Amino acid sequence: MEQINNLSKLVNKNKKLSWTIFIAYIAIFVGCAGFPLFPQYAGYTNIILHLVNAVYIVPLMLVALLGKDKVIKTYSVSFISLLLGMICRYFIEFGEVSNSVNFTVINIVSFLAILPLVYMATYYLYSKKLN
Repeated sequence: MEQINNLSKLVNKNKKLSWTIFIAYIAIFVGCAGFPLFPQYAGYTNIILHLVNAVYIVPLMLVALLGKDKVIKTYSVSFISLLLGMICRYFIEFGEVSNSVNFTVINIVSFLAILPLVYMATYYLYSKKLN
């Protein structure tokens, strides 16, 4: 996987900026815009967004930023970033009806339990391919 090694070299040139952009990406685009996993009225667009993120974008960036064998840190980073995004979404939509529809216990728990586990599993698979 030469592409992952090239991405890792590029990301490690400016690590602080890369971490900032990556955490903002997870928080804004996945945690805020992609919540909940299974929306009532939006169809399947969120599921497609999460599949692309879970298979390509997030785990490859985690492998590039963290390297190999940092599974627990992967879970922690993704969980905290998703939680930040959900908090932002809650305050953006504060007082609207969509908050009462989207922010149910099942939606919150499924979002914060499923996505970090999927990111962790795909990170593990990609990191095994590294030398």
